[in-house]
Amino acid sequence: MNNSDISIDVYERLANVLDATPQGFPRMKSGVEIKLLKLVFTSEEVSLASYLTTTYEYPAEIAIRAGIYEDDAIMLLSGLISRKLVRMKGPPSYPGMPAPPPGKDSLFRLGPFMIGWYEACMRVEGKEFAELFHQYMEEGGSERILAPRPGVLGVVPVRGSLKPELMATMEPHLDIDAHLKRHERFLVMDCVCKKEMEALGKDDSRYPLKRCGFLGLPASVPLGEHVLDREEADRLLRKLEQMGHVSNAAYGFQMSADTPQYVGGCNCDRYACGVFNNHYPSQPSNYRVVKDYDKCSACGICIDRCPTYAHTDGNRDDSLPEYNRDKCIGCGVCVIACDPLALELEPVSAEEWFYTPKSMEEWEELRIKNMKEK
Repeated sequence: MNNSDISIDVYERLANVLDATPQGFPRMKSGVEIKLLKLVFTSEEVSLASYLTTTYEYPAEIAIRAGIYEDDAIMLLSGLISRKLVRMKGPPSYPGMPAPPPGKDSLFRLGPFMIGWYEACMRVEGKEFAELFHQYMEEGGSERILAPRPGVLGVVPVRGSLKPELMATMEPHLDIDAHLKRHERFLVMDCVCKKEMEALGKDDSRYPLKRCGFLGLPASVPLGEHVLDREEADRLLRKLEQMGHVSNAAYGFQMSADTPQYVGGCNCDRYACGVFNNHYPSQPSNYRVVKDYDKCSACGICIDRCPTYAHTDGNRDDSLPEYNRDKCIGCGVCVIACDPLALELEPVSAEEWFYTPKSMEEWEELRIKNMKEK
């Protein structure tokens, strides 16, 4: 059984389907995005994936549209889950504790390019994939994917950067300490951006490779190199915070939480991070730095730590580092390092406040609406 129209280039079809999703997969004149797809997916996999949508469906429904047998669809879908081109609804798999195999009652949907199959593939692919992705982002992919709001990632103020009285205004998806208390095990992954830079021979980052995720796991998951207990995870996270990493969280509803809550994310430095280096930073937090120049000692640590260069040498007559609020994303990494206490975070105005969507569906609707208005 195979009713697929072989006259249609399946890679072109999937690229168009992916580009129609809220996360986007913009087409380039060079066709570099097709080369990315061909490098990591077979034509059979791509053909089936092109019939998926962003709505969860049973394999029988997908198989009918694709014109193949249901069992063949299940086999192909199963092989795409680990590479994130396909998402399966249900409990995730954990290191040493694989999820039940997909079956006829499983539900599947198309996975996004970012955050999705790019990250999964880059962790196992090498130089060729990194080169193609780098070319793709430089040709314009970064603007279409990273610029629209709400972003694919959102900035979380670093712990200790908010005054105690402001903690009550913090939304649940920003509360890292609550996340640490909810779980006993945490999956900490290698930074995909740093792996990309290493593959390209361009990594000049001063920061460690193992630093992203901090995803909560069941207590029964065995400890290992990338599975840490609460104390180890907290210690590593505090080390990263003190080194100047920005916490870029994938919104809770984008991953595994039923309601918005912090579930993990990237810990980015400004040297290796693909988001910062492509000039379209994550969705800013609802806080911005304010500076008291009278307290500034001109130590320059804010200049060294700021990922968006909101602090610069500037042209002030007093030679103090100059602060540009328009470039601030409210991460607070400068605040926790400022000994003279010249910097602090304050909430943005009501007009600037970003109200976090309460579900993945709401996030997708808002993003599509904003893109249409541009």
